[in-house]
Amino acid sequence: MLLPEVREALRRHALLKPGEPVLVALSGGLDSMVLLDVLRRLGHPVVAAHAEHGLRGRQGEEDSAWTLRYCTERGIPVETVALQVPRLRASARGSVEMLARDARAAWLKATGLRLGLDRIATAHHRDDALETLLMNLLRGTGHRGWRGIPRRSGPFIRPLLDVPRKAIAAHAAAHDIPFREDPTNADPAHLRNRVRHELLPLLQRMSPGFERAMARSALRLDELVAFWELHAPDRPSDPEGIPFDLLEAAPLPRLLLHEALCRHGLHPDQLDRVLQAVAHRRTGTRFPLKDGQMLVDRDRLRWCPPQQPHPEYVVGTGLELPEPAPVRLVAGPVPPGTVDERHVVRLAADRLRPPLVLRPWRAGDRFRPHGGRGSRLVSDLLIDAKVPRDRKGAVYVLCADGRIAWVVGHRLAEGFAAPPDATDVVFGVPVAAPGDP
Repeated sequence: MLLPEVREALRRHALLKPGEPVLVALSGGLDSMVLLDVLRRLGHPVVAAHAEHGLRGRQGEEDSAWTLRYCTERGIPVETVALQVPRLRASARGSVEMLARDARAAWLKATGLRLGLDRIATAHHRDDALETLLMNLLRGTGHRGWRGIPRRSGPFIRPLLDVPRKAIAAHAAAHDIPFREDPTNADPAHLRNRVRHELLPLLQRMSPGFERAMARSALRLDELVAFWELHAPDRPSDPEGIPFDLLEAAPLPRLLLHEALCRHGLHPDQLDRVLQAVAHRRTGTRFPLKDGQMLVDRDRLRWCPPQQPHPEYVVGTGLELPEPAPVRLVAGPVPPGTVDERHVVRLAADRLRPPLVLRPWRAGDRFRPHGGRGSRLVSDLLIDAKVPRDRKGAVYVLCADGRIAWVVGHRLAEGFAAPPDATDVVFGVPVAAPGDP
């Protein structure tokens, strides 16, 4: 009774309109051969698409020749390609299975576009979906992994997703549908094969009817994920990170945090440590990410790019500084250009005794702020100014003869400010970095 079930799935889930043509991914194996047969019997014009990956040598070539001959003898239009995945492996990262899957999907999409076919049918079935869900759970997954295999993604549709493999095999036997066996499907080196041939039979023995119960649970999980994606109102959108109040008000903080951090490469085992650091306000705690670090700052979890050492610059005799320096020193009026005008300062030229050095501030640096009493640590100044921890390393100081004359962007030192009526003035001009407020 496969035909009525697939017809109902096509209608209920709006996968194909009656009589709509479709591109069918055809490997030559049992599942895809049955899918091709069922769609033809349901009145859909089909074009078969067969990809030879170059992974199984002569046997793969024989399967391709067999598939092409089967389609030609029955008048089924067929598209073929030799992908040569081993060559891709030399220039791309990832497992050979992933490279093969991505290359095949890209070719199928391109073929569909070229032929004007909006739908590409693949033969994933209920057993595939259960295997994928179990594999995701074994590896550890976020909410997207609970879905297993989606019924539809872009142009790809999966009409057999509610059908158990035994029903597919029964249809093939009833209608004498030939197919090719891929011996790699029994190779225990692949996790999917071990789940299929070892774990699923064990679970079935432990709990008869397990597959039906698991399929029902998978449907509920899919609905829960859809509900979360539709109704979660507090997804992090701050480009600088995740505010604490947003995270602490979230009804599902671990799910929120996982969604925000999975693309940055934070290991799921770290989520509880992050939440604990936030709860105890462990300011300064850092967690490594694949693209930098995440910092527990004063009011948020902040994204930090990889730390790069900031160079030191020696000021030339004519006040020259190289282009990358974050400051310009100008004797006379400030020239037009992109400058941070909020923090331009007037320095007394006669107090800028050489050597003049522009360098990043260091722990222990101390100076006497202009108009203040006594000396202060630069670190305390930056704390009072609420400079985010990940930006403190970019703060520079201008030193004259070993003394700090200016904490760039913050304060002049006592004795270095030019009087209002002074004519011998050096303007300190912080250069506004792209993206600075």
